[in-house]
Amino acid sequence: MRTDNSGPKGGRRRVDRREFLKRAGWGGMGATALVAGTGRRRASAATASSYPEWIPPSSKPAKRGGTLTRASQWDPPMIDPRMTQSVGTFQFVGLTSNRLVRYVYSDEATGVTDLTLKGDLAESWQTDSAHRVWTFKVRQGVKWQNVAPLNGRELVAADIKYCYEQYAKEGLQAFTFQEIEGMETPDKYTLRIHLKTPNTLFAQNLAEPVTVIFPREVLEEDGDLKKRLIGTGPYIMKEHTRKVRVVLQRNPDYYDKGRPYFDEYVILSTPDAATRLAAFRTGQSDFIWLASPSEVEVCRKTNPNVIVQAFHNTLAPFGLALAQDRPPFNDLRVRRALSMAIDRQKQVDTVFEGHGILGWGVPYLYYQDKAPTAKDFGPWWQYKPEEAKKLLAEAGHGRGFETTLFYYEYFPQMTSQVQLVQSDLKKNLNIDVKITKLDYTTYYGRYIDSKWDGMAWGFQSGHAIGLDERTYMYMHSKATKNFFRVNDPVIDELTSKLRRAPDRAEQRATAKKIVDREYDQVLRLWMPYDNGFLVYQPQMRNMAARALRRTDGYGSPTLARAWMDK
Repeated sequence: MRTDNSGPKGGRRRVDRREFLKRAGWGGMGATALVAGTGRRRASAATASSYPEWIPPSSKPAKRGGTLTRASQWDPPMIDPRMTQSVGTFQFVGLTSNRLVRYVYSDEATGVTDLTLKGDLAESWQTDSAHRVWTFKVRQGVKWQNVAPLNGRELVAADIKYCYEQYAKEGLQAFTFQEIEGMETPDKYTLRIHLKTPNTLFAQNLAEPVTVIFPREVLEEDGDLKKRLIGTGPYIMKEHTRKVRVVLQRNPDYYDKGRPYFDEYVILSTPDAATRLAAFRTGQSDFIWLASPSEVEVCRKTNPNVIVQAFHNTLAPFGLALAQDRPPFNDLRVRRALSMAIDRQKQVDTVFEGHGILGWGVPYLYYQDKAPTAKDFGPWWQYKPEEAKKLLAEAGHGRGFETTLFYYEYFPQMTSQVQLVQSDLKKNLNIDVKITKLDYTTYYGRYIDSKWDGMAWGFQSGHAIGLDERTYMYMHSKATKNFFRVNDPVIDELTSKLRRAPDRAEQRATAKKIVDREYDQVLRLWMPYDNGFLVYQPQMRNMAARALRRTDGYGSPTLARAWMDK
């Protein structure tokens, strides 16, 4: 545990959204043009290889104080962690609240990106030989934030038991907790969980950012968690104003003494990409995620001293989701034809300027030690438009058909990416795709509720880290997060088998079978994704690209160890 090494306050006065936008908008049309132009050309001055993939933590004593500001595209539609997978919510819920366990790399300045767990609210844990009974020892002396009605009381095992019971009743996380047969608290600091069936990966599920612990008092007083967010994390939520900002203030009673270092973290709702970029260039935003080398160079032209970390993704969170529970996408030949008609390499080369991945949904580190290639995905993932035409004709659609596609622009290059898919399908298969761009709240609600036909630019949530979450939770036909509408008995069997795999070797082997089945049946049509860059102001210290990106905007104790050297 790091001790407090506070120094002089290096503060900056609070900036409200109006002033922020005024300052950041100086770029106007010029900034918009610069962003719009990225994704269609390679950076002239530098490439991804020009930037380091890892920057060690600072050897200097950390300074406390100041305000960390971020211009964020995601405006949270709600703050109830039971009801959402929203990036907009979890970019700060992971800072206000803790989980029972967490991944090591999510808060430490290391380059490790494996599945090693460490205690968060739990000091230790163990399971029986059948992997049905899990026992957690809760950390003593952890306090709820000193906000009414909690008023800084101690967190105990019964709090976590209550929270998990509520998760099981409703919401997107319900499926994770409905596998619990019962819970007991033998003493004040012990939680024992009995599962209905064996699950060797259960602890990983509890480490996901969406399993944060919330208090009984708020839910019982308010009837929901839509108005107040109180936790045990490094920051206290002081303000949540939709479409304006979220303000988090340092929790002086955080159990990890000395952290966090910033007095305040302000997240400004900034849906426009050009405004976000301009805000960073003018110093009104302290860090930004960018998708392409040319965007990085735009920042460096204004301030050549900004710090840039290149990043290499282990998976793509976005793909072409099909309404495969109804015609024509319930026909395997149609799905295979679509996959072979899309030129994924062209997207990598043009949209992401070569700094991207072809796209795969289950991280390769789960089943092999090096990144897969297009050949690893099998014949249906190769760009073969003539074979695609033959398959579509066999399926009775030789003249093509009409369909729809809706999306939300998570990053500025996504529109170009969607348009390339539209063009490929028209050119190669005579499929007319009507595209609709939606605001975040509308898109999110429509997508997760499956209230759509045709196609969606769908996500398997970027927060998901663990093997069980990435497979069973998002692919089993009965799971609540099966947004891609997978309904395959082989997948059901394999994902259930994975939960019983006793060791890493068998887990890897089973994960590989899941991946092979997914690609053979084209159950989730993954699209290329950026590798990206974390770009931050030169006074920032201990910003860890790997740790931050692996929870991709979902907030993380990573920010509790960052500080400002000014």
